[in-house]
Amino acid sequence: MTTRISPYQLGATLYMPATRPDLLDVILRQKISDLRSMVICLEDAVREDEVAESLSNLQHCLYELRGQERSVPLVFIRPRHPQMAHQLLAMQGIECVDGFVLPKFDNHSFAAWYAVVQAAPAHLLFMPTLETAQVLDALAVRELCERLQDDGIKSRILALRIGGNDLLSCLRLRTHHAHTLYDGPLGYVVAMLVTHFAPAGFHLTAPVFEYFQDHTVLQAEFQRDLLHGLVGKTVIHPSQIAVIHQALKVDSRDYEAALRILDDAMPAVFQFEGAMCEPATHHHWAVQVMERARHFGCHLHAVAVDEGLEKECAALY
Repeated sequence: MTTRISPYQLGATLYMPATRPDLLDVILRQKISDLRSMVICLEDAVREDEVAESLSNLQHCLYELRGQERSVPLVFIRPRHPQMAHQLLAMQGIECVDGFVLPKFDNHSFAAWYAVVQAAPAHLLFMPTLETAQVLDALAVRELCERLQDDGIKSRILALRIGGNDLLSCLRLRTHHAHTLYDGPLGYVVAMLVTHFAPAGFHLTAPVFEYFQDHTVLQAEFQRDLLHGLVGKTVIHPSQIAVIHQALKVDSRDYEAALRILDDAMPAVFQFEGAMCEPATHHHWAVQVMERARHFGCHLHAVAVDEGLEKECAALY
């Protein structure tokens, strides 16, 4: 039995057009340093006149992956539409990937994508992308959240991806190089999606920051992503990967607080580092801190750190 993939394994998820000739080098030969997850895109990153070439390139890639041992990166495919997804499911070697990203996922497309999930091998996981105008409507989002509670699809969802560029397009906007997405109307949308889907048991990932020559705003934006409980971020350039993975490391003080909160021997309320800790209400936070630390390790501070904690944090990664 294979171990269930954690959404915290995704980290910085790199999108690559299916036309790329070096897909196998990226997947099998670690061409891109510390890449944890990638999406082979057949949708927005591929022109209509490139679809046939992309499908042929992908089929060759899948054929070569058969029988190969690999652990990272996790590999997902983003089809153009549900009909293409069914076509991909019939390809030899499709069992070698980890799952699909489902674009333009909303109430209108739900039935078609549900059929794809039902037709797929049991080990494949799915990441629906919330990126249509319907996602801006809180009532429609509530309906979609209720539909996703269906046992036939909920257990197959690894995470929900927030498609920032498409949502901004619906608003006739684009991200700005000097501002985070939270400085505009998309900040409300991210908060609204989190408040609907997180209590229902879903993890969400953050939209791409499309400027990659200066990482100052990207760093600020991802800190806001983390404050909203988002578990990873879409990236479109390898230089962004290290920025995201460094930020995903857990503060060692948060790690120690989480350890204490999850310790059944601790009292119902206690103080740590000048803050109140209440296991009954902080339990979910502590579990997520531990999961992040398991995959990305901890930041150790120059201030005095318990020697046992330092060794434990260092051993995490």
